[in-house]
Parts: sequence; C-alpha cells; structure tokens
Amino acid sequence: MSRKLIKDISASSAQVFLNLLLGLVIFFITSRYLDKSIYGEMNWSLAVLTFATTILSLRLEQIVVRKVAAGHDAAKLLTLFSGHILVTGTCFYAFLLAGNFLFPGFFEKHDLLLILAISHLLSFFSSPFKQLANGKENFRFLAIMSSVANLVRASWLLCIILFASLTIENIFVIYIASSLAELLICFYLAKYRLKVHISTRHSLRDYFMLVRESLPLAGAVILNASIARIDWILLGVFTTTEITAEYSFAYKVFELSPFPLLILAPVLLSRLSKFFSTHTNKDLLERKNQLSLLVRSEMILATSIPLVLNLVWTPLIDSITAGKYGAVNEKVFLILSCCLPFLYMNNILWSVQLAQNRLKVIFRITLITFLIILAGDLIFIPLYASLGAASIYLLATIAEYINYMRVSPLSAIRETWLSPVTCLLAAAASGFIAIIISGSLPVRVGVALPIFCLLLLATKQLRKSDWRDMLHFFQLRK
Repeated sequence: MSRKLIKDISASSAQVFLNLLLGLVIFFITSRYLDKSIYGEMNWSLAVLTFATTILSLRLEQIVVRKVAAGHDAAKLLTLFSGHILVTGTCFYAFLLAGNFLFPGFFEKHDLLLILAISHLLSFFSSPFKQLANGKENFRFLAIMSSVANLVRASWLLCIILFASLTIENIFVIYIASSLAELLICFYLAKYRLKVHISTRHSLRDYFMLVRESLPLAGAVILNASIARIDWILLGVFTTTEITAEYSFAYKVFELSPFPLLILAPVLLSRLSKFFSTHTNKDLLERKNQLSLLVRSEMILATSIPLVLNLVWTPLIDSITAGKYGAVNEKVFLILSCCLPFLYMNNILWSVQLAQNRLKVIFRITLITFLIILAGDLIFIPLYASLGAASIYLLATIAEYINYMRVSPLSAIRETWLSPVTCLLAAAASGFIAIIISGSLPVRVGVALPIFCLLLLATKQLRKSDWRDMLHFFQLRK
C-alpha cells in the first residue's frame, strides 16, 4: 500500500511541477510582452469565463471523482458528466453569440471574450476525462491530460518571442489549438488506455438523479466561482484595466504558491472518499498522530514558500516583468500570502465534509464566505482598489476556516487550531529579522530560512518520525 501511495504522489507531483513550470512560462511571457491594458482585459475575460464554466459544471466533477473512487460504474458516470458538459457549454457559447448581437457596445469594449471563450470551452469539454482518471487514481494519465495544453502553449509562446513579436492574435491561435489538443488526448486516454467508453444506454433519469445528488453542492459551486473571481470582475467594473492587470498578476502568483496543495489535494480526496465508505469520524480521529502531522506539514509548506517569495518579490518580479508588476504589488501579495495557511486548512476540512457527503454544511459555509467577499469588495474596491480586494479575501478566508472548524471532527486535534497561526507568526518573525539584518536578497533568504526552521522546532511544528506517520495517514485503513 505504501508503494502505491508513493507512486500516486510521485505522479501527482510530476503533474503539478510540470504544470507549475509551464504555467510560469506562459504567465511571465504574457505579462511581460503584452501591453498592460490588453493583459488586464485578457485576465478579466478569463475570469468571467472561469466563473461561468465553474457554475455550469454544477460541481459534478467532485461527485464523479467520489463515486468512481468508491467503485461505481465509471462508464455511466463519464457518459452522464460528458453529456452535461457538452450541452451546457454549447448553450453558454450560443448565449454569448446572442449577447454579441443584442449588446454590441458591451462586446465591443470586451472584444476578447468571444474568442477566448472557444479555448476555454474546449478545455471545459476535457474535464470529464480528467475526473475519471482522478477517481480511478491513475495519476500518470491525469498528469498527461492536465499538462498537454500548457506544454503546447509554453513551447509555442517561447518560439514566438524568440523569432517574432507576441500579439493578442497569436494568443488566440495558441490557446485554441492547445485546448483542442488537450481534448483529443483526454478522449484517447479515457477510451483506449483507461478502457472507459461513452455510451448512449444511460437514460435522462440517471442524469437527473446525478444532478439531484449534486444540487446541495451546486449552490456552493456558484458561490465558489464567485469567491475565486469576483474580485477580478469587480476590479474591472470599478477600476481600470491596468489595475485589474496588476491585481490579477499578484493573484496568479498567489495561486501558484500553494503548489504542494495541488499535489496532495486529489490524493487526499480520493483516499478520504474510500475511507468514509466504510469508516466513521471516530475511526478517523483514532489516527490523531497522522492527522497532526498532515496539518503541521501543510502549514509549514503554506508559510515557507510565501516567506521566500515576499523576501525577493520586488526586485525579482520587476526584473522579470520589465518593472510592471513588482513594487506596485508588494503590499497586495503580502496580504494574499497570509491567506495560504488557511486555504490549506480549508482544503483539508472541506475534503472531510465532501467525503462524508455533507453538502449542506459546505453550502452554508461557502455562502457566508461569499457574502463577506461580495459585501467587502463592493465597499472596499472603490475605496482602496487592489489593497481592498486582497484584504477582504484574507478576512473571508479566515472566516471560512473558523466556520469549518466549528463543525469539523478535526477540531478535536490541537494542531488544527494552533499550527496555522504558529507557522504564520514564525514566518513573519523570521522574515522581519532577515530584512533588518541585510538588504541583500541572498543573505535575507539565507538568514530567514534557518531562523524559520529553528522557530518550528522550538514550537514543536517539526517532530521525529514525521514521514512514517504521513504514510500511515494516507493509507487510511485498518
């Protein structure tokens, strides 16, 4: 079992690291070589499309992963989910086309939306195949499915900046072609390698039963989509494309920072889904040592990476982006980085709730988080722009963490309360000391990391036998 776990984590790690590297290439090329106003409009359009397609999915992907992992009919689930994605995606694009004729002024102002929607929908159509691979715990195929689009985009963009000039027209072609390649490869791997076929023998009744099961989560999906991108969208409404570009840049780096979470999250969800199919909360809490280690490990990862990024932020980012996004985003990124420990914890707590099918609890907590962000953004974005959006996001993330802890069985474990705050304070103290000692970036990092490790040892966030206990936790079986 431990060998299988290591293999799964290795494949998931390979996918995350490859996508992280390719994503960074795409991210920095587009931010550096596109005009700020175009880059801001592009990110605003992608935020709107992400918001829309996340709602359209009804969060069925989480239901599919859970059911496939629990041993339900994979072909049936793939067929029903694919049909849902195809129909809703096609209707959405038809809606955009109709809007283009009915509201030409809006689409003239946001002229990137229709073209970028083609690429986005092709990737949307690939989603069922990825969830199938995830549910079957075939993380090698999931890595291929998840990486192909970014591989094509990064390679093509590098060729363009080496031999030509990057334009938004180039971006359109690259994004559409890469999304089409992703769809074709996902279809091939699902049909010919995973041996799961789409069929027509399943009825609409089966589909509506699946949708009905997801309805408590469907409300949460709308709210989650809003939480993820409402600040981008409102910044585009209340401020300028340049401010939207600056905030979206800082937010994208913030989204890339928790890459270890991207490795652990799919493995954790599938394991918990299997565990709760035959076990209870009491059984989970019997693994207190392993759960404690999981929390402490994630908190260390959640604070060490932003510690280094904040120490090198302004000179590094300004050198990469020709002075566009470094100094101007220094405070915004610092505020966003403080969200990371709570985001890691929220993922653990959410996974436990979802694995037990407690969808109403998830919806209620997500609703509160959304209302905090919506009300806060409407007040503070017009007043403080990017700083207002970042501050409200931090407040909402902490509130979500507290609400999950109030209903989670994991609240009985001491580290779930102490570790996020302890690790965050340790990172802040070590960073502050390093800044006082030297203005040299290598010296700052060289001073901050040892101090950080010493503080973790002093507060018992690092202990003996951690790796052994981690393996025992992920096995999640008697």
